[in-house]
Amino acid sequence: MNISQGIYNLIDQKKIKKSIKKVLNSKINYNTYLTPKGLKELRQKIGDILKKEWKQSINYQDILITTSSQQSINLVIDALLKENETIIVEQPTYFGALDVFKKRKINIIGLDLEEDGFNLKKLEEKIKRYNPKMIYVTPTFNNPTGYSWSNQKRKDFLNIINKYNILVMEDDPYSYINYTNNNYLSLSKLNNQKNIIYLGTFSKLISPSINVGYILASKNIIDKIYLYKKSYDLSTSAFLQYIVLDYLTCYDLKRIVKKKIKIYKKLLTKSLKFLEENYAHQIISYTNIKGGLFYLVKFQEKVDENIFVSGNEYYLNQGHENEARINICSFR
Repeated sequence: MNISQGIYNLIDQKKIKKSIKKVLNSKINYNTYLTPKGLKELRQKIGDILKKEWKQSINYQDILITTSSQQSINLVIDALLKENETIIVEQPTYFGALDVFKKRKINIIGLDLEEDGFNLKKLEEKIKRYNPKMIYVTPTFNNPTGYSWSNQKRKDFLNIINKYNILVMEDDPYSYINYTNNNYLSLSKLNNQKNIIYLGTFSKLISPSINVGYILASKNIIDKIYLYKKSYDLSTSAFLQYIVLDYLTCYDLKRIVKKKIKIYKKLLTKSLKFLEENYAHQIISYTNIKGGLFYLVKFQEKVDENIFVSGNEYYLNQGHENEARINICSFR
C-alpha cells in the first residue's frame, strides 16, 4: 500500500448512479460533440453556484469547461505563456503542475510556502528580480501540505499582483473540504476576477472518474484558451457534462461534502495514529492540515518509496527524499 497516493475521495455512489441513469433514460442526445466551451446549461449552473457562494455576479460566458484541472493547467500555459517566460510557484506544490511547466520549458521560480501563505516581502523581491508573467498557487488547502493562506495575506498578495499587473492561476480543487471554521475567500472573488484565472474541478468532489473541470477568467483570456481547447479534444465528454449538470441540479454539492468531512476527519486521525505507531522515532514534523486530502511529513531519513512517494515530486530542487505526502483516504 502506498499511503502517499490512495484513493482521492469518498464516493457517493447512490447519487452518482441516479444521475447516470437519468441521463441514460432521458431524451438528451449525449452521443455528440458539444462546443469546446462546454455545455451552456452546465456553465450557467456553475456560474449560479459561484454567484451564491461568492455573492457576486458571474457571467457564464467567462467559464470554459475542461476535462479536469490537469487539462486546465495545460490549456492556460499553452495559451498564455511562451518558452523561457517566467512563472512563480509555491514550494512545495502540485507535482502535475510542475510537470506541465517543465515540459513547456518555462522558467520556474519557487518560493517557500509558509503556513499562512507566501512571505510577501520575498515575493515582491522575486517579482522585481525575475519579472514573472504568471504566478501559480493553491491558496486553499495546498497539495501536498494542507496549508491555507489567511484572508489578510490573500488581500495583501492581491495588492502586489495588481501593482505589477501579473496573472495568477488559482487552482482550487479542495476548498469545500474545509476542516476549520474559517471562510477562506477565493482570490478570484476578492479581486473581482481581475488578473485571476480560476480553476475548479468536480473530480475531488463527486468522483475521480468525473473528469470535468472548468476555468473562470476574463473574456479576453477565455477567448485565448478557447482556441487551444479546440485543438486538445474538440469537446469534453457530453455524457459526463450532462451527468455533472444533473448532479448539481438535484443535489447540494457543498452540503454533501460537509457530510463527508466528518469521515475525512476520522481518516486524518487514523492516518496520524498510524504514523505515530509505526514511524514516531523517524518523524521530524508534519504539516498542520487545514483542509483537503493531504499533508506533508518530514522524516529523519530517506523514505521507503514502496510506501511513500518521495517529496522531490513536489519541489523544483532535489534533496527532499526524506519528505512524503500522505493521502488520508488511504486509511479507509
